[in-house]
Amino acid sequence: MCWAFLFQQNYTILNEANIHQRQEEDITRVSTVLSITRVSASILLRHYNWSVSKVHDEWFADEEKVRKVVGLLEKPVVQIPNARELTCGICFETYSRDRMNAASCGHAFCSACWTGYISTSINDGPGCLMLRCPDPSCGAAVGQDMINVLASDDDKEKYTRYLLRSYIEDNRKTKWCPAPGCDYAVDFVVGSASYDVSCHCTYSFCWNCTEEAHRPVDCGTVAQWILKNSAESENMNW
Repeated sequence: MCWAFLFQQNYTILNEANIHQRQEEDITRVSTVLSITRVSASILLRHYNWSVSKVHDEWFADEEKVRKVVGLLEKPVVQIPNARELTCGICFETYSRDRMNAASCGHAFCSACWTGYISTSINDGPGCLMLRCPDPSCGAAVGQDMINVLASDDDKEKYTRYLLRSYIEDNRKTKWCPAPGCDYAVDFVVGSASYDVSCHCTYSFCWNCTEEAHRPVDCGTVAQWILKNSAESENMNW
């Protein structure tokens, strides 16, 4: 992949490789500072919209509260019985221990039910990134480690795409280029004097309202103009 960065005074154009690299660096940073697994660091960052500083602030202010809200349990809620066979809490069939899986909470379900539960969640959309244990009374987070083990290849690929897209869409400093078919994202220095952005795809747009670049006209005027044109178009159609 091309590692193309375009440095300007107030923004950086990012391709998929750049986005993935930044995401991995943020996960590593949080994992190292908080002494937690990369899976847990990823869950925290997703909850706090990929803001490393917000994760650090909240964690060091009240780790116990953050763990409870996000679903990062330090120890299981229930202990899996030391038996050769266990009953799945979803389909109520009996399986050998090696065909049962549980999140950090310890609520055990069979692999088939887990796969179905994960698949339904992933195919429902990006909400799967905040997946919790299937037990109705439990809020334990289900991390990418379980997705990798229990999801189909297609579902794993979808989950990975959602994860990458969330890094741009949930972060207030980044946006996708609004040009049709463009896969570049923009990392913008908030507070910059100019909102004009020129993407690698040659499309120029306003960071603030994502309409075509319109300086020196302000965004409010452009919005009114678009509304007026739309209304006149509707009148013509009528």
